[in-house]
Amino acid sequence: MAKSLSNNHDAMQQKPTFRPLTIAQENAIDLLITGATDGAVAAAVGVDRVTVWQWRHEHPMFIATLQQRRAEVWRAPQEQLRALMRKAVENITAAIEGGDLKTSMELLKITGMYGDGRGNAIGEQDPERLLKQQAHAQIQREGIPKDESDMLLRSLETNRNRQRLEEIEAELRERYCE
Repeated sequence: MAKSLSNNHDAMQQKPTFRPLTIAQENAIDLLITGATDGAVAAAVGVDRVTVWQWRHEHPMFIATLQQRRAEVWRAPQEQLRALMRKAVENITAAIEGGDLKTSMELLKITGMYGDGRGNAIGEQDPERLLKQQAHAQIQREGIPKDESDMLLRSLETNRNRQRLEEIEAELRERYCE
């Protein structure tokens, strides 16, 4: 019995091999990164619009590939914009120093210093309180319950959650993996 559980555990630890995307899915990704709508993509690749929506929101391999391709497309323009940041800051500085009220207001809005005041909110300044906040946050990250009833409830939820998570993962593997 223990051996079969251990084999099952080892099988679950291996990364699944996802089915490759179909040609229609690859073409859909190419169209989506150019800004085409789900409807236009669906018509171009010969599927229903709902299918394209499902691919974009539910299909792990499709989602990952779409994100990778978007990153590739955006990498060069992002680098160009980063290279221009110094010049943009110099322009803003010159405009403000020249008395440009509109630029001044825009800078205040962008930095959160204008409007509802959240951008300039000052946080906790007492180091002892900050230390206590950090300690409480760490306890929460570690999942340590405050009392025994909370511990019992968490253990019940954890078992139910773990079981359902395994069921869902198995269903998804069956759908998307080889």
